[in-house]
Amino acid sequence: MATISSFRTALSAPRSYFSALAGISCLEERILRSTYFAEMKVECDGRKMLIYMPLSAVSLRRAERFLPLKRHLADPVVPHLTLLREEMRWVDAVGRTTACDILCEPLPAGLPFADALATIADDEEAAQIMDALDELQARLLRADVSHNNIREENIVVGEDYRLWLVRWYYATDGAGGDAAAFDALRGKVAAKCEGMALREPDFDGYNVAQPLDGHLSVRLMREGLAAVEDVTGWGFVDSDNRIVVEPKYEWVSDFREGRAEVQTAEGMGLIDKHGEYIILPRYKIVEYDAVSGCSQVLGQEGWMVFDYEGVQLQPLECEQDISVYPPPKLECEIV
Repeated sequence: MATISSFRTALSAPRSYFSALAGISCLEERILRSTYFAEMKVECDGRKMLIYMPLSAVSLRRAERFLPLKRHLADPVVPHLTLLREEMRWVDAVGRTTACDILCEPLPAGLPFADALATIADDEEAAQIMDALDELQARLLRADVSHNNIREENIVVGEDYRLWLVRWYYATDGAGGDAAAFDALRGKVAAKCEGMALREPDFDGYNVAQPLDGHLSVRLMREGLAAVEDVTGWGFVDSDNRIVVEPKYEWVSDFREGRAEVQTAEGMGLIDKHGEYIILPRYKIVEYDAVSGCSQVLGQEGWMVFDYEGVQLQPLECEQDISVYPPPKLECEIV
């Protein structure tokens, strides 16, 4: 994998190290680093964006899991992320030419949330920001996604107090994972104005809390099961907090029409509500479509299609370079 040093070198001479991003200019002097990515704010063809260099194979799997999700969402609260395959090339210490993928995310226009918070002048401005937080949380619930990285530095305040989120690489399918973060932000806004009380947001019937204790993380109940994270990994429990699918996976999606994608150390697969494999976990990408009941699967030999029962229907025959994600949309016959 690439290092922070190689990323810094590439950013200093983008035309020598990048392909599609050859014309970028850096907008910051310092490279930021998270657990999974190194990051730089850049401008390319008049557009500002964040570009991320993965620091491990796990980092790439996180991005690959979320990219298909955007294809099914109409709400622009979730931006269009682009994964550029083998975008950055460099020569390593032993003289080998090496390449790595780069993740790109558009940067919305506006003020950092911390700056907007610091400049609150009165209760009216505080109330507008509080309303904007409620609206943002409701939009995530409607889109049925969790950002999982909500904090001041990851929120941009746009026109008319419209809030936008950045750094989506921790995002997962299934809403409800951001409730505690939103409550913390509301507390900071209320603290800016003497006498402003915290309120309970109304999400028109959306249930943002699960009474399921004893887990590191809990998602909303879907089809009678909730995804939970324990020290041993991700699994599923029922409404009585009884384990239905053992918590042993690196990641799981929520159940949709009786199927859930799972990630293991060996690869991605698809399970049913009993934890039985419909598609064995040996593929790079498994994307299940609840509408057609079909799954698009990326293996060593390219893209394939599997039906609801896990039977391979056909290889994906197309002229498109499958090294560039996402794959073309498939039409599956429902029988």
